[in-house]
Amino acid sequence: MRRNADDAVPGSDADRHAGATDLPEADRPGGDEPPVAEQPRTGRTDPQGRRKPVALRSQFLIALMCALLGFGIVVQVRQTQGDEFAALRQDDLVRLLDEVTQRNEDLTAEREQLLRDRSTLRSGSDTQRLAEEYQVVHGVLAGTEPVEGPGVVVTVGGAHEVSAQTMVHMLEELRNAGAEAVEVSGQRLIASSAFVDSEEGVLADGRALGEQMEWRAIGDPQTISVALNIPGGALAGFRNVGAVVEVEQRDLVQITAIREVEAPRYAVPVEAED
Repeated sequence: MRRNADDAVPGSDADRHAGATDLPEADRPGGDEPPVAEQPRTGRTDPQGRRKPVALRSQFLIALMCALLGFGIVVQVRQTQGDEFAALRQDDLVRLLDEVTQRNEDLTAEREQLLRDRSTLRSGSDTQRLAEEYQVVHGVLAGTEPVEGPGVVVTVGGAHEVSAQTMVHMLEELRNAGAEAVEVSGQRLIASSAFVDSEEGVLADGRALGEQMEWRAIGDPQTISVALNIPGGALAGFRNVGAVVEVEQRDLVQITAIREVEAPRYAVPVEAED
């Protein structure tokens, strides 16, 4: 049976739609509120409609750039601190090279002399004399004998900010310049000596040196004085931290501090093959 539009069933969807459209504007829900324009959204949203942050990539790039910049600064600072010869003049570099060359030649000559002495000892000729000479040499190097001779005396005042590294640099400069015996503030320095930073200041073999130091070195006074006064050298390290340094060349320097010989714990002599 065919029905016309006029015969629509009451309560049908068509009737409800028609009724809704027939309501006055004032009676419609929200009819008295003007329509609100939808604000444009920026950025991305997830399926639930929440906004996602759009600056993650920018923040990551900024963090990466900061890390690279910090790494570059650290590398530059290390390169600047490590190149201690960059500020030296050509004349100073040539003189330093001559000193190192002379030191190498002296060590080579000393090695050859020791080899000859060993051969003489093995042959049994003049054994007593060589044994006595060796005893004296070993006593000087090991710090078990008081010594005297020409050299320099270096006084350092206001050394409260001096570091152990500066002290090691000073000792190396003295040895490179040919110093045969070294003492600092009554402490004999030998091959096993060590400097350590502490709350009391710099310690030399466990002994505090204080703010007033006196270095004594026996060797060629002129050579040692020139080596210490090279720009950027050992004395410059003291002056850079506010210490007052004076170098005095003397014809006679006495070093009376001695060390006690300790038996080695691990090293044992090895007989040379014939």
